[in-house]
Parts: sequence; structure tokens; C-alpha cells
Amino acid sequence: MTFPDSRWLLALLVVPVLWLLDLAARRRARLGLAQLIGERPDSVLRAQVLAGSRRTGALLRLGALTALIVGAAGPEWGREVVRRASSGSDVVLVLDVSASMDTRDVAPSRLEEARREALSALDRLEGSRVGVVAFAGDAVRLCPLTLDRSAARLTLESLSSASVSTPGTDLGRALRMAARVIPPGRRDEQAIVLWTDGEDLERGAKAALDEIAVSGVRIFAVGVGTPSGGEVPVLDDQGRAVDVKREPGGGLVVSRLDEPLLRTVARRTHGGYFSASRPGGELPRLLAALGALARSARGTRLSERPVARFRWFAVVAIVLLALDLLRARRRREAESEAGAPLHSERGTAAAVALLLVFVPGLARAQSEWARGDRAFRAGEWAAAESLYARRLRHGAPQEVRVNLATARAKAGQAERAEREWSALAGGDTRAGRAAGYNLGTHLGERGEVEGGLRALRDALKRDPGDEDARWNYEVLLRERQRREERKDPKPEPKRQAAGSGAGAPPPQAAPPRPSPAGAAPQPATGPQGAMSRFQAERLLDALAELERSQVGRQRKVRVPDEKRGKDW
Repeated sequence: MTFPDSRWLLALLVVPVLWLLDLAARRRARLGLAQLIGERPDSVLRAQVLAGSRRTGALLRLGALTALIVGAAGPEWGREVVRRASSGSDVVLVLDVSASMDTRDVAPSRLEEARREALSALDRLEGSRVGVVAFAGDAVRLCPLTLDRSAARLTLESLSSASVSTPGTDLGRALRMAARVIPPGRRDEQAIVLWTDGEDLERGAKAALDEIAVSGVRIFAVGVGTPSGGEVPVLDDQGRAVDVKREPGGGLVVSRLDEPLLRTVARRTHGGYFSASRPGGELPRLLAALGALARSARGTRLSERPVARFRWFAVVAIVLLALDLLRARRRREAESEAGAPLHSERGTAAAVALLLVFVPGLARAQSEWARGDRAFRAGEWAAAESLYARRLRHGAPQEVRVNLATARAKAGQAERAEREWSALAGGDTRAGRAAGYNLGTHLGERGEVEGGLRALRDALKRDPGDEDARWNYEVLLRERQRREERKDPKPEPKRQAAGSGAGAPPPQAAPPRPSPAGAAPQPATGPQGAMSRFQAERLLDALAELERSQVGRQRKVRVPDEKRGKDW
């Protein structure tokens, strides 16, 4: 159970205080009655006191107060799937991963600070489509625009200065790549967020900036580093500094933040410039700017939310108050003649009316479709299938058929579910697109890569903007490529056939080499002395081991693609 507004629970401290005050009031009443009538057991006043009546009333009222306080805190338990409109923006996160971003004038390094700020910005972009571009001497789109923030987070967390093999810094290429990732649309809902130290070794930023300024896309530039700069380290494969970069003349390379260039980028695109010259930088300002982006509707999506249960506590409070009022009415009826309706009767009628207000809402929440969704989320596939099928008998939208097929697939009826998905996937409706997506994803999970690719390709033809289908399609493409690579056989040395040439002498077998003591015996060679497959594999393994030992004796530094001149 969770409480979204748990501050109300502090009011529960008042309940025991009120109980103590009621105990004190009852004690004073008993003492006053004893002083008034003494010890006479036949007194009329003593006969009017009902044993435990006042205590029961106090318990009922305090119980109702407790239920109302807990209900005001908004208790929630369980999960339900609902359809709601989604809205968001298109934001491309561009990170400089050149060697100069390993400079440590901003602790722990420029790249670490840029990655930390990018992850914070990603958390603010809920409901928006986010893409990731990394650049050094080249620019690479690592993640397309997607609503899957977990995929974008994994991409950001894996970034390093070795993510792009081409050394150097080409800011112009990065800006052009980011602009290609953003589709045409309302430009006030689209933006590029750039983390870099501003070094543009290829001098292509101004030309790219002219193109982007015409398109209308805004750029929020974040300058990571300090104007005084720092030395550029050389890192090994473990990320440890083993040297510093040097210029051809032997001098140390010092990387400095180019603030004027980044301010020009922000000004020309009507964006903003934010400094990250220290840990944290101007991150709150950047998050506020991203939060101010206009957000457009992106249709409806299935989302999961906790189920609010405050109605149950309201019902409990109403029932307790109604019981207390009924007790008072019966007591008054015993003491007075029958007459006009008492106030307690009117209070009971009001309580019953309030109770009826909550009952329809609870009944609507127990519809077969909603209960089927809850059973599906709980993993009760058979129950979900039964509820969806019952709903279909009374007439239901096509979405219920998609849910029914999905429940059957989870319950082990894969072939039947695939037939139903295939029948629904032909229509260009929301249910048809969902069926095609589910079919392709299911086939991919079963290892049927080709079938999954066909189904997802058809789904993308009907809805090219389905980022989830595109993501799964790319995953299956990579899986197919890995399978094709595994199918390539290892080249084997050819066995020389006897009598390969007229009059050619037969090849002589090499003399056997002595084996060390305790070693396994070597298999005999072929009849013509040719190398067997076992010997060939042993030879290849020995050559690979020799190569690894030679590489291990050298200094382990990351060597990207060679580039003459400035490579940071």
C-alpha cells in the first residue's frame, strides 16, 4: 500500500488524544452522577445510563474519523492498465565523446559531467521522444527518436571516448546528424541539446549552423569545461590515464572551453547557452528550459497506474457513522413517543445516498474488460482469457480480440494466438497495428527471426512512426546478422590428394617431434602426411596465443583510427 499524500497520516496522532479526552469526560460524568444521587441503586437518573453505550458511540465515531484520515492520504494498492492521451516533444541529446572530453578540469571529467546532466535531462522528458547522437571526428546516431526512455538511458550510460572510432572533433557533422534525426514538424516542440567543450577542429560548425537556423530547430548548448582548460590525457583500456597528448613539436595539448562559439550557436538558433564549468553547472536552468517546450498530443497509449482505494475508506466511515446514528434513533424511540421523523433518520438516509454514490463507481470498475486487464497484469493468463472471451460474447471492440490473443499466447496456445493476430493484422486500424506488432514481437521472442521481421515490417508500413516496432525490428536485424556470422564455417586447411601431379613425388611426412612428459599423444597424420583438422586447429590456437602474448607485452592504450594532425 502506498500513500501519495502521506502528510494526512500525521492527523492520526489526534485519534488517541480524542480517545483519552472521551475517557476523561466519561469519568467526570460518573463522578458527577455519584455526587448527585449518591449510592441509591433505584434512582431514575441511574436507570437512564446504559452500560457501554457512550463507549460504543465514541469507538464508532473515532473509527469513522480514522477511516476518513487514511482515505484523505490517498491509499493505493494493485495496478491497472488504462488508455490515456500522451503528449511530448522531440529532443535529440548530442554528446561530444572526443578525446578532449576526458580532460579533468571539471571533476571527475568533462564526459562524466555531460553524461550525468544528460541523464538528468532524460528524466525530465517523460512522454517525449528522445534520440541520442555521439560525435568526435564523425557523428553517429546511437538511438533514434523513441518513447523508450530506458533504451536511451542504456545508450547514455555506455558512452565513452571510444564510442566513435574516428578521432578529432567535427561539430558541424554532429549538428547535421542531429538535424536529420528530427522529423519535420512543429519546431516549437523540437530541440537539440548539445554537450561539448566547443572545440571545432574541422571548422564546419558555422556552415551547419546556417542550415539549422533556417530550419527553425532550437539548440540548447551546454559548455563543458573551463576557459583555462586542462591537459588531454591518454587512457588505457581500463580508463586509467597513462600519458598526456602531445603536439607534433612535443608540447602538451591543452583543451580549453570555446564559450563564444557555443553562445553563437545558441543565439543563432534562438536557443540558450548553459555553463557546466563546475559539477552541476546550470542544470536547473537547462531542465526548466526543457520543461517549457511546447508539447503536442501523440495519440493514446496503454499505461499502468496504481489503483486508488480511498472509496473503500469513505464507505467504511459512512457505515460507522450510520450505525452511530441508528443507535441514537433507537434510544430516542425508547424514550419518546412515535412522532415526526427524527434527525437521525434523515442522517441515515443521507449516509445511504452517499453510499450509493460510490457503489456504481465500484461496479463499473469491475467490468469484464477491466478485470481481464488486471488478471493479465497479475500473470493469471487463464483468468484473463476467460474474461476477455466473456466480454467478446456481449460485443466488444477489436482491441479485446488482440488482448485475448495475447493472453492465449502467454498461456501456451501460441499457434492459436498467431492465427488470431494474423487475421487482425491485415486491417489498418489501431487493433490491426497492435496485432501486427504483437505478432512480430512474439515470433522474435520464439527465435523465428524471419517471421518476426516480416510482421514488424508490415506494421511499420502501416504506421511508420511506431518507434517501438522500429526498435524491435532493428533488434531482430542484428540477431539475424549474428546468426549469419555464426553460420560461416571456419576455413580448414586443404588435404592434399595423392597423385596430384603426374610423376610428382608423394609428400614426405614430417618427423615426429618429442612430446613433453605426461602430454597427451598426438594423433597420427593422414596416409599422405597431410595436416589433419585437429592439428590445424592446434596450430591456429598456438598462433593466436602467441599474438595475444605479444600484444600483452605492449602498453595497453586505445588506438583509434589514425589521423594526422589534431586528433582530440
